[in-house]
Amino acid sequence: MVNLDDLIRVSRDNHYKLLTLVGDNPAKVDEITAYLEDKDWEVYDVEENVLDLIEDIPEGKIYLRIGDKIKKWVNTLGDRIVLTNTSILCSPELDKITPLGAFKYLMRGSREAVLFLDARIRDNKAIYSRPGRDDYCEMDLSEVISEQIDNVIIGGDD
Repeated sequence: MVNLDDLIRVSRDNHYKLLTLVGDNPAKVDEITAYLEDKDWEVYDVEENVLDLIEDIPEGKIYLRIGDKIKKWVNTLGDRIVLTNTSILCSPELDKITPLGAFKYLMRGSREAVLFLDARIRDNKAIYSRPGRDDYCEMDLSEVISEQIDNVIIGGDD
């Protein structure tokens, strides 16, 4: 088991300050999110925000403009953010930008994030969906601090 506060500290020292928690455990996501909200982290539902961002983009242009829209949106946020419900970024309609692809480069400098990724870990990759499906994605975890969500415990010192 790994303490969440320890993971955040290690991630803070990483070039990309994007702590990525991988797995399908809604109760654990809720527990971690509530804990971080109590510590003044801002929580964002990525799917909800992406749907708002793309509503004025013509359907055939979404995949071309989504990266810039996400960058502009993130630049309006605070320095400590939590990103939930991120699977929409693996959709073919968004050119499978992936959650890591969308946020990794934006989490440098003083901005840091905890990203929940509904996927499974194999080697040093997060695997979303199943091979052969339109939304299948493999994401390299080697440049971010990541952990299986079920291995994360809450509490401890700051």
